[in-house]
Amino acid sequence: MANGVQTARVYHFGAFTVDARTGELSQGGRRTPLRDQAFQVLLALLEQPGELVTREELARRLWGADTFVDFDRGLNKTVNHLREALGDSADQPRFIETLPRKGYRFIAPVTRAGEDAGTAPPADPPRASRVRRWLPLSLMLAGGLGIAIGAGVGEARRWMNGRWGAAPRISALAVIPLENLSRDTEQQYFADGLTDALITDLAKTGSVRIASRTSVMQYRETKKSLKEIGRELNVDAVVEGTVMRAGSRVRITARLIQVSTDMHLWADTYERDVREILDLQRALATDIARRIDVFVKPLDRARVVNPEAYGLYLKGRYAFHEYTSDGWQQAIGHFNRAIETDPAFAPAYSGLADAYLVAGAYAAIPTEEALTRGKAAAAKALQLDDGLASAHYALATAHTWYDWDWAGAEREFRRGLELNANDSLGRNWYGGYLSLLGRHDEAIAEHERARQLDPLSLIANANLTRALYWARRYDEAITQARRTLELDSSFGVALFWLEGSLRHMGLFDEAVALRQSISDPEQAAIIERLYQRSGFSALLRACGDTYRKNGLLETAARCYAQIGETNESIRLLETCAEHRCSDLVGLNVEPDFDVLRGDPRFEELVRKVWPAAGQTGPRMAPSITLSSQPRP
Repeated sequence: MANGVQTARVYHFGAFTVDARTGELSQGGRRTPLRDQAFQVLLALLEQPGELVTREELARRLWGADTFVDFDRGLNKTVNHLREALGDSADQPRFIETLPRKGYRFIAPVTRAGEDAGTAPPADPPRASRVRRWLPLSLMLAGGLGIAIGAGVGEARRWMNGRWGAAPRISALAVIPLENLSRDTEQQYFADGLTDALITDLAKTGSVRIASRTSVMQYRETKKSLKEIGRELNVDAVVEGTVMRAGSRVRITARLIQVSTDMHLWADTYERDVREILDLQRALATDIARRIDVFVKPLDRARVVNPEAYGLYLKGRYAFHEYTSDGWQQAIGHFNRAIETDPAFAPAYSGLADAYLVAGAYAAIPTEEALTRGKAAAAKALQLDDGLASAHYALATAHTWYDWDWAGAEREFRRGLELNANDSLGRNWYGGYLSLLGRHDEAIAEHERARQLDPLSLIANANLTRALYWARRYDEAITQARRTLELDSSFGVALFWLEGSLRHMGLFDEAVALRQSISDPEQAAIIERLYQRSGFSALLRACGDTYRKNGLLETAARCYAQIGETNESIRLLETCAEHRCSDLVGLNVEPDFDVLRGDPRFEELVRKVWPAAGQTGPRMAPSITLSSQPRP
């Protein structure tokens, strides 16, 4: 805008062209990706070439007069992004000159297409002229619409879409981590928590695939282009934005961008009291869902939330997603304090259930404690709010691993899928349940869906390996395990299933070498001596003895089963059954126990866990087991 007059122009400078009408920056005929705020700064400078454009002017243009953002940081980041797109430098500028503490000036020659320098835009024609000019067109439109209405509303819509272009087709979406505009790094959990909440709410609104949190969080402060992000996550559009919390107020600015064209499809700003943050999240998710033209499932009206409880809940989620023993312990503490602050805040109980169950699966806390407390927390969450998909998934998992209540687990999983089919963690747990039932094709499909939702998640990729292993598709399991290890070469769960798959393919040398590679030097030397001197059976016996001493009875039983010590193996499994060891749910599908199938004592154990005898797999050659089995 210059001198209060706004015109739509095409600007040329250097090798660049800017079309203010379409919002495009191009170089040599090729579009150059540029985010909306950077484009607005560029327009402001091009409208007043050679003149100072103050920081205050730019701030008002970008954020409006009722300022609620960190201007300095936001504007500096925007100008840096603009300079990167133009190949410019603050030290030796060709286009944008910085005037310290004042603003910026565009210093390159600028021409405007179709307009002579110094020529003002033509004045509006008199009213009568405008009427005469638009009357024929108005009659034509009225006649055309009348015909369209006569042919049917559906045909009219198709005609309009054909004339002006239909909304872009979006079948997959990613939410890039919201930028924390606060200078307080302690508030990072708040921005990440709102990102996570937005992902969850979007996932519940319709059928579009929403990339999960684990995969998108790596793009916080990334320098990758939106096209690169879209290609890596296999999505059509992204949501990016900022969050600012000041006192009792919170503001979120969000933009929806089509990655193939870098086109801004929608943008808006939301501000609420922090007590109404749940309502803000739902309003934002609903608006985005409607903009991408999907059927929007109605979201329940959000309750007013205690700000302190909500902050503790976000800290809990932030710690949970570290995926470490310390992180889960911290998460449990934060969730419990949130519950103490607001005993009616259902999401805190749901988060507590997730933390207990996942920590128990990775032996960060005792299994029985994890399952009993996780189940109780999930049940309480659903008592307060039956619409929490994550709580249904958690309760279903407790029914599976602790209660052995297969009908109850199926019911809860189905309810979770109805509420949120885009929950990657829930689909992971459901896939494991289907594997335990022997429904291997369905299980693999569920794990593949979870991996598509969260393509960079280690556990989603590793659990797909497990499903293939339990289905006896060992060659595919080996391939998938190695893909997982490309994300993290030291990820223990993937290494575990890889080692098992190698054994059942008869690749014992490779399996032992793998185990040595992840052992300390002393243990690796012992494994090598036993294997080379006494063979496979001696190594299996040593493993069984060690696991039995350490109380890992189910794992020890698998070692003894492989070397033909059937009585000892079944005795250990019977002891496990007396104590309801959660690992026994795998009796039905674990390949290491194939050598025991047909023994009446083993089949009786299976019936204790499964009301009807489950599927038995093919009998396999003796195999090696060198570590305990991870669970969900």
